[in-house]
Amino acid sequence: MKYRREFEIAYVGLKNGTHTYTYNIGKPFFDLVEADSSEFEAVEVQVVVHFDKHPDFFELKFEINGAVAVPCDRCGDVFNLPLWDEFNLVIKLKEPTGEEEGDDTEDDGDIVFLSKNETVIDLSEWIYEFLLLSMPMQKIHPVDADGNSTCNKENLALLEKLTQQALEAEEKAKEEETKSIWKGLDAFRDKNNN
Repeated sequence: MKYRREFEIAYVGLKNGTHTYTYNIGKPFFDLVEADSSEFEAVEVQVVVHFDKHPDFFELKFEINGAVAVPCDRCGDVFNLPLWDEFNLVIKLKEPTGEEEGDDTEDDGDIVFLSKNETVIDLSEWIYEFLLLSMPMQKIHPVDADGNSTCNKENLALLEKLTQQALEAEEKAKEEETKSIWKGLDAFRDKNNN
């Protein structure tokens, strides 16, 4: 649990104004948030959080910078995917109502409500979410200076060959199916000619 405390901000004793926190994220972070990190070979990301404290709300700005080693969706080779993104979040303090979670002040994307009884904010879940949001849906090797793909050419050639074989097999199966449909009609044609 000691590692998780690194991502907590005890805001009660902080003065109003901006406070900056820097977090170095590696593979152990994913164990902390109980997330699967098997798709990442390596993670080297720095998250800088600017925490601007106001009397009744907090403004947080998350700056993500670094790289993750991931397999390419096209050729399968591992490459370093650079990450850089910024996310803003507002946390509003509300009076405790005694009601369960999910009352009339539900969280809304960039605005989160927190009871005034709370004394600590845990940033780990938001950092995890923002890391995932900063990654593109399709992870493909970048192009070189000439605009050519940097994917493994042998893997792409093999993929092209296998795709071509699959298409040919599919065409052959369709052709055989078409022949078998007309095969029964040939028997009727032969009867009529006799």
